[in-house]
Amino acid sequence: MLQRKVSFYKTLSLFFCAALSLSPCYGASTALEQILLEPKEVQLDRAVASLSEPLADKEKLALTRFVAEQYFASGDYQKATRYFLRAEQLSADLEPPIRRADYAKKQGIANYYRGHYLSAVEDYSRALQILEQANEPLLQAHLYNNIGLALMRAERLEQAIDYYGSAKALYDEHGSEQDRVDIIHNIAGAYISADRFDAALEMYTTVGDAFVRMGDTAGLAQMQSNLGIIYRNLGHLDAAAEQYRLALANIAKTNDSVSFVNTRMNLADLYFFQGRFDDSLATLEEAKAQLEVIDYFPGLITIQEITAKVLYGKGDYERAEAALAQAYSLSQQNSSDDAPIDTYLIELLLAAAQGDNQKALVLFEKYERERDLAVSRAIASRLNDFHAKYNTTQLQRQVESLQRQQEFERIAARQRNQFTWLVSGLLLLTLIIGVLLFRRGAERRANAILEEKVRLRTQELEALAQQLSSANEIKSQFLANISHEIRTPLTSIMGQAEAIVHGEVRDADVAKELQVIYNNSKHLGELINDVLDLSKIEANKLELNIALVSLDSLLADIKAMFAPSALQQGIDFYIDNQLPANSGAELDYIRVKQVLVNLCSNAIKFTEQGQVTLKISAQDKNLVFCVEDTGIGIAEDKLEAIFTTFSQGDNSISRRFGGTGLGLSLSQQLACIMGGQITVTSTLGCGSCFCFKLPCQYSQLTSQLQAQPPPCYASSFSGTVVLAEDHPDNRRLIERLLQNLGVTVYSAENGEQAVELALKHNPDLVLMDIQMPILDGLGALSLLHQCGYSNPIIALTANAMTHEIAQYKQVGFAGHLAKPIDKAQFCAVLERYLSVSEQKEGYREVDMSDLRHSFAQTLPAEIALLKAAQQRDDIAAVAKIAHRLAGAAKMFADADLAQLLSDIERAAKFQDGEHVSELLSDLAMHETESGH
Repeated sequence: MLQRKVSFYKTLSLFFCAALSLSPCYGASTALEQILLEPKEVQLDRAVASLSEPLADKEKLALTRFVAEQYFASGDYQKATRYFLRAEQLSADLEPPIRRADYAKKQGIANYYRGHYLSAVEDYSRALQILEQANEPLLQAHLYNNIGLALMRAERLEQAIDYYGSAKALYDEHGSEQDRVDIIHNIAGAYISADRFDAALEMYTTVGDAFVRMGDTAGLAQMQSNLGIIYRNLGHLDAAAEQYRLALANIAKTNDSVSFVNTRMNLADLYFFQGRFDDSLATLEEAKAQLEVIDYFPGLITIQEITAKVLYGKGDYERAEAALAQAYSLSQQNSSDDAPIDTYLIELLLAAAQGDNQKALVLFEKYERERDLAVSRAIASRLNDFHAKYNTTQLQRQVESLQRQQEFERIAARQRNQFTWLVSGLLLLTLIIGVLLFRRGAERRANAILEEKVRLRTQELEALAQQLSSANEIKSQFLANISHEIRTPLTSIMGQAEAIVHGEVRDADVAKELQVIYNNSKHLGELINDVLDLSKIEANKLELNIALVSLDSLLADIKAMFAPSALQQGIDFYIDNQLPANSGAELDYIRVKQVLVNLCSNAIKFTEQGQVTLKISAQDKNLVFCVEDTGIGIAEDKLEAIFTTFSQGDNSISRRFGGTGLGLSLSQQLACIMGGQITVTSTLGCGSCFCFKLPCQYSQLTSQLQAQPPPCYASSFSGTVVLAEDHPDNRRLIERLLQNLGVTVYSAENGEQAVELALKHNPDLVLMDIQMPILDGLGALSLLHQCGYSNPIIALTANAMTHEIAQYKQVGFAGHLAKPIDKAQFCAVLERYLSVSEQKEGYREVDMSDLRHSFAQTLPAEIALLKAAQQRDDIAAVAKIAHRLAGAAKMFADADLAQLLSDIERAAKFQDGEHVSELLSDLAMHETESGH
């Protein structure tokens, strides 16, 4: 393989970790300073673990950069790429463009060493875009050089040469001698790829001494390796072998694992060419040993190809065929649809040697076709370059011809000017006659156009009238539906309240009737929220709150909400979670839950027998929630209308099942705002399936997010509160709530009274309404701060828009409580600012000792099933058993066992049998240590 120089950032990265303690950026991070004091062998694991803890942005950036550099230095380029990307994202507002460009470039270097050359080009190009903000021509030259390297490895010669040219121009003006020598070294590599070996040899003659003079051992080793390629292609095999050996000696001084592997493979290929098969195999084994400690996938493929050739040369056709099959498999894993042409030739020779003439003939035709295609591509590329140059020459000629033509036209124009005066009289007379004739014809055409416009306008008005009539009909239908939906719970609320007021309800039944009033009030609130959400969407004012949430918690909430109602209706409600245990995703929890609630509510409402299933899975880079039911189904001609606002399948459905027709329309619009979509398939009389596709990917949650402890609300507090609320009923309700919780309350009707009470009693907490007479909440807040009041003030308002809440906090409110009051949130605020006198009894920890004992007793049998499935290569069964055990282990066993089982499940899903075996060995060791 050809050796070329990546710019100095590779060497910089290898020494970066040793200088961490001297870096001002790292020194500012307390967490990293503590890690650097620990033994070196545990620093990386401690840093990765610390990233899951709450940290300031600067500390998180420093730790992320440290982890990325550590993985890069150890040769784990895949993880290095991931952490450099996180560092680039975190540094957007914390570091200058040069540092962010450095992170992007290091991703490119890591992808380059992984063999992902086009990904490296994307990373380098992104770094170039970032550097456009800074005047750094030398850094730009390094990036041009690296893009050229990646394009050469991706066999895009013409593009690579263009980028090398851009780099050389900048190096000649701004670079050092090292930079100018490096770019000539890389251009020589381009000549080698173009089979211009004499030109490459001549270039190396001019720069070879420079590498020695500058003490550039890495550059000297790469030049010697490339000289080996040149000498081999020129037929000087002994000289080629000598250059390879010199290169290996120098590479040993630089600790460049990738160059070591490439040079070993080149030497092994040369030994094969010389017929030294045993030496070739021994050299390949040394390269394989090095590949076990670095992430260099292309090297694995090339080693298998050379191994197949050598074994063929030795006559060991069976092993040669196995090596060739391994090369094909690795090529497919590396996302390569086409195998190299040389691989077809090796397979052809094997087939011929084994007497399979028909297969050999097919492979020969395929080899010739691929070879001709490669030649055609090379010719086409050069023809495109020639065509571009030819077009440039032709354009220059056209410009010169146009200039001559313009001069000729200026001369002719002067001659025409003289002739014009002679014929102007005749033209004027002809023009007058023509104007008269044209005017008459124009009048006729104008009349026809006017008649056509009147006709079209009449049609538009008729169509508009029809649309208005349809809209009015839809509005009337909506008003009828919404009136029914509002009056139904309102009738219950008014009736039950009136009965309680007049003493018609027994004392023992008051709580039950109040629960009925509360449930109907919640229904009214949900109905109003749907109408308001729809209005916000239409006004483009709906805001999303994206955060990392637990998908298990989301599904648990949905199940807790609908399982009882489904059971009451006589149907089954299932959750089919096809994701790994403890999965999470970045999404708007409230809006996603709102969509799922609408879909599940509709499914249960329209299903009279059978079941409703909510299934969650991952497709490509999307989460897909599918709600399937065995209900009444939807006619095919009604499917398009169900997502229309205020629409249902038909009026009979509304009369039979109720509803406003808002749910599906609102859900579809919410899905679109989140970048997703809802689709439906249905068969009338058999059921429906609504699929909500959301563009986000799931990930494994950290232990902190896997299981949030339940809230612990106090049932009794001690302290004083000033309540400012202008509405008497609301004020009385909140007073009662506070008094029942043991709080001393001073109430005010307006902001002026609130200020007086706060300054008089100095309460522990102030609950301040925003919109009040005389003095509003914002004015009262400002006045209290001016008077030196420093205790917390909470905004109490129905204005719950995100930007409004942010504004309240900005002006000095300590927090926000939305109306109507949610008791759980209300108690949580009181817990934060008041003293707790008594805790609720309902949140004590449940005794699970018997369940843990049962799990421990059955665990060995379950692990035996797991091992048996692995021994019979049933990867699907391994994933299924590990998934079941991981979920139980999180409840009844230690976190290490749960994590180990989750890793086994993940490895099985990726069909990684070797990794599964290693993890099962770790599991057996865990059993022995823990005494299971």
